[in-house]
Amino acid sequence: VAPEGSPRRPTRKSDRTRESILDAARTAFARKGFSGVTIRDITDLAPVTRANFYYYFSDKTELFIDLGTNTYREALAVVEGFMEQGSPPSREDVEAWVAGYFDYLDRNGAFVIRSTEDMPPDRKFRAAVARSHRRTAAALGEGIAKIAPTPPNLDPVATGLVIMAMLERSWLMVRHNEVPSTTRQAVLMAATEMLWRTVNGQT
Repeated sequence: VAPEGSPRRPTRKSDRTRESILDAARTAFARKGFSGVTIRDITDLAPVTRANFYYYFSDKTELFIDLGTNTYREALAVVEGFMEQGSPPSREDVEAWVAGYFDYLDRNGAFVIRSTEDMPPDRKFRAAVARSHRRTAAALGEGIAKIAPTPPNLDPVATGLVIMAMLERSWLMVRHNEVPSTTRQAVLMAATEMLWRTVNGQT
C-alpha cells in the first residue's frame, strides 16, 4: 500500500493508547460482531484500564463509528491509488495495487466483513455506511474509466463493486484456506491478470 494509504502510527503516549484501543476493537469486533463485544473484551485485548477506555470513548458505539470511519478513509486512499498508475497501467502496476488491496484487507477485512452483518442499529449510521460503500466503489470504477485506453461503458459504481467483491471474496477464501491447493500468490496473480485485462479492454 502506498504510504498515504497506510494508517500513520501515533507518536505520543496518549496517541499510542488510543491506537491500542482501536486495534483491540478491530480484533474484537471481527471476532464477535458489534452486539457480542463488551468493553472488557476490548480493554483486555488492548490492554488498558476501563478508565483509559472511557477517557477516549463514551461507549462502544462511538468506538465502532470511529473505527469504521478510519477504515473507510484507508479503503478510499487505497482505491484512489489506482488512478495514480500510468494510462494504460502495466501488469506490474496493477499487481502492486492488488497486493496493496490485499494488505488493506489483512488489516481490516475481517472487521469489515463481520460489520456488514452486525453493526449499531442507528439508521443515520447505517445510511452513512451505505454512502461510504458507494463512494469507494464509485472511486474505483471512475479510476478504471480514467486510465483505461477505452473506458468501459458501464456504471462506475457497479464496476467498482464487482472488482472489490472479487478481491475481497478471493482474499477471504485464501485467508481461510478454503481451497488448500491454491496459494495467495496464485490468487493475487489471477486477480491482477483479470483486472489488467479489464482496464485494457481485453477478454
